[in-house]
Amino acid sequence: MIDLNEMTVLIVDDIITMCKSIHRMMKTIGYGDQFFYAYNGREALRIMRKEPIELVLMDYNMPEMQGGEALGIIREDRILRDIPVIMITAQAYADYVAEAAESYVDALILKPLTIKLLENKVADAVAKANNPPPIVAHLKRARDFEDEGELDMAIQEALLAMELDPDSSRAIRELGHFHLKKDDLKEAEKWLLQAARMNEMDVIAFHNLGELYLKQDEIDKAHHYFEKAMEISPRHLDRGISFGKTLIQRKMIPRAIKVFTQAFKFSKAPLELQEEIADFCLESGAGEYAASLIEGLISRLPQRTDLFFKLGKAWESLGDVKKALPYLVEAEKNDAEDLEVKLHLARNYLTLGKPIWAERALKRLLKIDADHKEAQELLKTCLKM
Repeated sequence: MIDLNEMTVLIVDDIITMCKSIHRMMKTIGYGDQFFYAYNGREALRIMRKEPIELVLMDYNMPEMQGGEALGIIREDRILRDIPVIMITAQAYADYVAEAAESYVDALILKPLTIKLLENKVADAVAKANNPPPIVAHLKRARDFEDEGELDMAIQEALLAMELDPDSSRAIRELGHFHLKKDDLKEAEKWLLQAARMNEMDVIAFHNLGELYLKQDEIDKAHHYFEKAMEISPRHLDRGISFGKTLIQRKMIPRAIKVFTQAFKFSKAPLELQEEIADFCLESGAGEYAASLIEGLISRLPQRTDLFFKLGKAWESLGDVKKALPYLVEAEKNDAEDLEVKLHLARNYLTLGKPIWAERALKRLLKIDADHKEAQELLKTCLKM
């Protein structure tokens, strides 16, 4: 049981003065004994895994990891998921908090924050945590059954929760989730579609529908629902990207490009994401798309001279060593100590029947590392040509 006066509280806000202000309000009310501060969702999770936190007061809009994203991770963590979380947001972000509401947020406070409002919301959240309403109790038991692999029992608990509150998409979505885990795709589809119709911000229902249709190889439908999930929540951006990578592995390159293009639009760090996807495509045999992404990065980040090497390797993977060479030459100019660049240059010169140029590259390499075995072998090949 959580004691309002003695509980350990985590306050999460990227503005230090706001953390201190909330702390002062809590002390004025007389709630809480020990307090911790975190300045983004990632730091909050680290503290929660280390300290015996009993209540979290979290801002929604933060850098690095937003409140909604952190809340989703908390609710998926078997140890942390029952800790009450109160989300604090400006009015401008109210629409986005519909996602948090379907991730079991315990209370929502719209700024400006007052002592009376904070007192009421904290008291209510703690009371519900100590004595969960029947619908919440059923859904918690359902998750426990899921953890134990008892999916039929989990479904029964979700049905009981739905009977208690048929107007909430939460229990209905959980029914779909449990049926999806059972591979009962027809039944899962029925419940997940119903949840999505009931709440157009139920991002978890949209994500599960994407997974369901991907299992059925209905790529257009999977794309539609993953896209909707990404639109609602940055937390689901990673899952949308995972979908795109699956399409790359299936050699469905044009469809993957559409998914990635949307992901760049939703990402807060599109250039970093672009490079991550370019690296994945290079490793997965989608060299042409990788090359186009890297070319775009070079135009936007001219200071990133290491990208020339990546672009050279992309053209190599496509078998176009003539296009690869200028980028490899530029890469060597920018980093004369990089042995791998010199190896690629030598191999490409040999492919083009230019052993003298290959020999020069290899000698530059061996001047740095005289014992380099592969360079020694390639040099022998040059001398035989």
